[in-house]
Order: sequence, then structure tokens, then C-alpha cells
Amino acid sequence: MPPKNPYEKYIKQYQTSNINTATPEKLMILLLDGALQFLQKAKAAIMENNIKDKGENIDGARKILRELMRTIDLENGNAVAKQLFRLYNRMSMNLIRVNVTRDTGKLDEVIQDITNIRWGFQKAIDIKNGLITVEDAMKEMPQNEVQQHPALREDNNDAG
Repeated sequence: MPPKNPYEKYIKQYQTSNINTATPEKLMILLLDGALQFLQKAKAAIMENNIKDKGENIDGARKILRELMRTIDLENGNAVAKQLFRLYNRMSMNLIRVNVTRDTGKLDEVIQDITNIRWGFQKAIDIKNGLITVEDAMKEMPQNEVQQHPALREDNNDAG
């Protein structure tokens, strides 16, 4: 067993303080980062055939996705809100499949989707704060854009 980090107590205090003082936008980024960390650990656990860690980390990512789904106002939201809800739901369902099948390809798809969503939210924050323009953000858009995801197509009624 590796020795305990003597600074762990202070790291936990810093993380708690960071969360308690974060703006809603920053909390969104922190949640997406947490989901990505869980998924990277789940992928490593799959590669190591560690069933317990795989399940725990996939469950952690799914809990974050469910929380993100709860924050979406579907009654008053626009089409983007509904599409985002469907995408979160699809990712959650895919993680159930990954937990059973250990399909790292499907896991990589979810990781890519969350990475793209995080990128989009970060750019929206940067635009809101006047750090970049919409035009600059569009130029920086990743090759594998979230908008191209099948769950975001209007004609896709498959929720899982």
C-alpha cells in the first residue's frame, strides 16, 4: 500500500472550498471533469480486469450524468435543452452497456461526448466573460463536434 499523502487533508479542504465558492458555470465544468475522471478510471479498470473498480467508476459517472439531467428545465427549455437531455440519457444508457460488456470503444464514445460538451460549456463561459468571441470559438471547434452526435438529430426518437 502506498504511503498516505501528508497533504491530502489540505487538498480535500481546497477542493471543498473550490466547490462551495464556484459559480454555476464552474460547477458544470467541475461535474464534467469529475465524470471524465471516473470514466478514465473505469477504462483503466476494464484493462486491468478489475470488475469492482470498473463498476464503481461507471456508477460515479452515471450519477453525475443523472444530476446533469436533473438540472435541465425541459418544460421551459428550448430544443437544445431537450437535445442535451437526450444526449445525457444516451450516454447513461451506454454506460450501463459498458458495465455489462466492457466495451472500451463505447466507453471512448462517451468520453468523447463529455469532452465535447465540456469544451462547449467552457467556450460559452469564455464568450460570456468576454474572453473570446463567438467567431473565435467557432474557429476552435473540435473536429468531432457535439452537434453531429446521432442523439442530437431531431429525427432520432431512440432514447437509449
